[in-house]
Amino acid sequence: GDFLNVSRLQTGKFMIDRKQTNMAQLVREEVDGIQQIAALHDVTMNCTVPERFPVLYVDGDKLRQVIMNFVDNAIYYSPEQTKVEVKLEIADGDAVLTVTDQGMGVPEAAQHQLFTKFFRAENARKQRPDGTGIGLYLAKKIIDGHGGQVIFSSNPGEGSTFGFRLPIKRLSEPPAAEEISDQPKTTS
Repeated sequence: GDFLNVSRLQTGKFMIDRKQTNMAQLVREEVDGIQQIAALHDVTMNCTVPERFPVLYVDGDKLRQVIMNFVDNAIYYSPEQTKVEVKLEIADGDAVLTVTDQGMGVPEAAQHQLFTKFFRAENARKQRPDGTGIGLYLAKKIIDGHGGQVIFSSNPGEGSTFGFRLPIKRLSEPPAAEEISDQPKTTS
């Protein structure tokens, strides 16, 4: 699926289809769906989601993909008997989701390349050789397509935080479908 989405990006056919979405429910469902994998890795998942949260017009399927990528990475790159914290909140007019782990972190020299296509830090390749290096790239494209920003911070050996900020005001209104592409826009 990720490779198909990369192909769609390259051909200009990758669409963000925003529909009315309960973000709080979406986050809870994704965390609940991955609890078994966390348990297999002896990682505790904590999820903090407000009781009331604005309904937003977002591409729920694609945001699920982003959340799953962040949570899945947090689990796989964390040592046993550590915690992964997933938090959804409102801050400065944005919907903010963060996934914080106590894992190996990202080496400083690799941090600037992290969201580029096919890039994987050396410590990540050793820990999980089966990765493709496109999950974070696609996550950034999806968040950019919503007019948001990716959140990232890491201290090697102490853990990382991945997440995103989405503008609540902009995403409170129903939009038309939008395209995101790797190709420059052409004008006729």
